[in-house]
Amino acid sequence: MDIIEDGKGSGKKAEVDSNNRLRVNSTQHKEVHYASRYEGGAYDFSTGAYVTISSTDTETGLLYLKNTSTTQDLIITSIRTCAEAAHKVKLYKNPTGGTLISAADAGTSTNVNFKSANEASALIYKGAEGRTLTGGSVMTQHIMVAGHSNLEFNDALILGPGNSLAITIELGVAGDACGRIVGYYKDVL
Repeated sequence: MDIIEDGKGSGKKAEVDSNNRLRVNSTQHKEVHYASRYEGGAYDFSTGAYVTISSTDTETGLLYLKNTSTTQDLIITSIRTCAEAAHKVKLYKNPTGGTLISAADAGTSTNVNFKSANEASALIYKGAEGRTLTGGSVMTQHIMVAGHSNLEFNDALILGPGNSLAITIELGVAGDACGRIVGYYKDVL
């Protein structure tokens, strides 16, 4: 017979009930929780401020993110775009050029664990009116509602060392827009 005991040496044992079920209380958190709390390695990457776009029905580079770590993957949990009206969004895998990248206007990178002094190993650029994007491939595209729209990736979107991701937006009505990517670092498997 095997006995499951507390691994910290308290002497407590797990109970098996009359229906042969193990009785336990447990806690569950998403991986980003552990990366933030214990490693200080979760970040909010964003445009930082609204991007004013007056040209309508024109694809505009909004946000660019490149993982510059050589030892860690950047795991993306979610992407959010915001605009005052419904808008079209495209995500590009590994874009290589365009004025969104060459202008290199710094976006923001914020460690979401305010106790951590860690900084992201990333390039983050925000867009502006007329910014373009070239190269790479369209990963996905969506029509988003007015206000905030989230794309949940549940840790499935992974930027390996040197990989990049960009967001473009197309507004039907001139106005302000913004973008945000939430992710965390994990050692390359």
